[in-house]
Amino acid sequence: MRVLLAVTAVLVLFTGTAQATPRHVEARSPSLHPEGVAWDRGHFLVSSLRHGTVSRVGLDGRVRPFITGTPMVSTFGLRVDGDRLLVTYGDIGFGERSVPGQSGLGVFELRTGRALRYVDVPNGANDVTVDPHGNAYVTGTSGDTIWKVDRAGAVTPFARDPRLGGTSFGNNGIVWDPRGFLVTGHYTNGTLFKVTRDHVEELPAPKLPGADGLTWTPQGLVVVTNSLAAPGKNAVTVLDTRTWQVRSQRSWPTAPTTAARTPFGTYVLSGRVDLLVKGETTDEFSLDR
Repeated sequence: MRVLLAVTAVLVLFTGTAQATPRHVEARSPSLHPEGVAWDRGHFLVSSLRHGTVSRVGLDGRVRPFITGTPMVSTFGLRVDGDRLLVTYGDIGFGERSVPGQSGLGVFELRTGRALRYVDVPNGANDVTVDPHGNAYVTGTSGDTIWKVDRAGAVTPFARDPRLGGTSFGNNGIVWDPRGFLVTGHYTNGTLFKVTRDHVEELPAPKLPGADGLTWTPQGLVVVTNSLAAPGKNAVTVLDTRTWQVRSQRSWPTAPTTAARTPFGTYVLSGRVDLLVKGETTDEFSLDR
């Protein structure tokens, strides 16, 4: 019994508990409007559609600038990979400045925020994931291709398929499945695809229009949907990764964009992009478990 209590005390001391962390994190930063989020050792990292930055956000809601003063106009998806932070960026008309046609992947030192390289990626880079070897895979919402970026920065098409594209927004969120393949979602029609090199296969999952962020968790694949530019629902759906059927679905009060897995559970980001697309700005955003 004493051993069990000692182990429990150590776990609480070093990792905390889900019960001891807030379910709702309210944050404020001037017109930040984050679209992407990642978790890194005790705090969140969030992107910014307006400023093209990356900020740290504590569980207390405190926001601190981390990566600033770069060429990036707007920042989107984030991915922590060991000692690196991968950031997709581009110009979709929401930034404080404009660099028409900008689309790429920024690679930064996670500890310091120092830029290691900027890589041009075609077709409107939006989200990014990595495989166990450190290769990055980037979706381009304005094209039909998933791009591979190796650790040296070389960009090659990994898979190309007309079903990934479309007249509006195409493939968007992307995750690495530990079983050895990619899963990506089509934003406009909500189709989920299994992707290996030069092969795209539709998964037997329900259509989830507005599929934006995808997050792999022990509970299943978390699919964050919104109605920002598609006839979808503002919701968070968890899919069983064996059957690809719905395990749970929860409506969301605002338009969420993605989620981050943490030691305390999965937090969903609401960066108030719904206001930004209407030409309004706000200093408030939130993360909810």
